Amino acid sequence: MPWLSFDILLALPVYALVLFRISGLMLTAPIFASRIIPLRIRGALVIVLAAMMFPLLRSQAPAGLTLTMALLGGVSELMIGVIIGLSLSIFIMAAEVAGTIVGQQAGLALSRVVDPTQGQQTSVMGQLYTLTLMLLFLHVGGHRATMAALLDTYEVIPLLSFRVDESAVLLLIEMLTAAFMLGIRLAGPVLIALFLTGTSLGFLSRTMPQLNILTVGFTLRTLTALAVAGVALSASQDTLVNAIFDALGTVRMSFGLDPEPMEWTD
Repeated sequence: MPWLSFDILLALPVYALVLFRISGLMLTAPIFASRIIPLRIRGALVIVLAAMMFPLLRSQAPAGLTLTMALLGGVSELMIGVIIGLSLSIFIMAAEVAGTIVGQQAGLALSRVVDPTQGQQTSVMGQLYTLTLMLLFLHVGGHRATMAALLDTYEVIPLLSFRVDESAVLLLIEMLTAAFMLGIRLAGPVLIALFLTGTSLGFLSRTMPQLNILTVGFTLRTLTALAVAGVALSASQDTLVNAIFDALGTVRMSFGLDPEPMEWTD
C-alpha cells in the first residue's frame, strides 16, 4: 500500500528525533541511568515513550524533514536529555561528597564497597549517604519530575530548534556548586562531633598516658561517626527534600519552564 509507506517515511524522522531526546535522559539521569536497571528494560522504555510522544509532536517537525536531517540534528536533541540528566546526577553527587569527607575523617576511607547504581567502588559512608538521597529522590517523585521536565521542554524547545549556549554551562556549574554546598552541610554534624571527640581524646591522653589512645580513639571515632551520621540524616529529611525540589526547579527554569508544577506542591 503506497500510502502506508509514505506515512511511515514522514513519521520515522519525527520518531527518531523524539527517541534521541529521551535517550539522552536515560543515559545520564539518576535512577534511569542506574546499572541496576537492565539495559533491555531501559531501551524498551525509551522506545515505548517515543512511540507515545511522537504522534503529538508531528506538527513541530519542519517542512521537508527527512531521516537524514533527523539523524544529523539528533545530536542537539540528545543534548537536551543529557543536560537534564547530567545536571541532576551532579546534584546527587552531594551525597558522595559528604560520605567521602566523613569517611576520611572517621578513618573509614580505606574500606571500599561497590556502588550497584554506578558499578564502581565507593566508600562505605559514601554509599550510606548516596542511598539515603536516592531513596528520598524516589520518595518525592523525583524520577517522575525528571521525565516531566524533559517532556515539558517540547513546549519551549520544538524539534531541531535547540542550540547549546552558555545557559547549559551555567546550569552545570550551578548544580555542581549546589552539590558541594549540600555535601558540606550533610557532613557538618559528623565533622563537628569528630572534632569534639578528637579534642576530648587529646585531653584524655594527657591525663592518662598509659591508655592506648590509638586503639580506643579509632573505635570511638568510628562509632561516633556512625551514630551522628544516622541521627543527622534522619533530622535532615526536610533539608534534603527542599534541596531536591530546588534542583529540579533550577533545571526547569534553565529551560524556560515553570519551576513549580502542580504535582510538586501537593
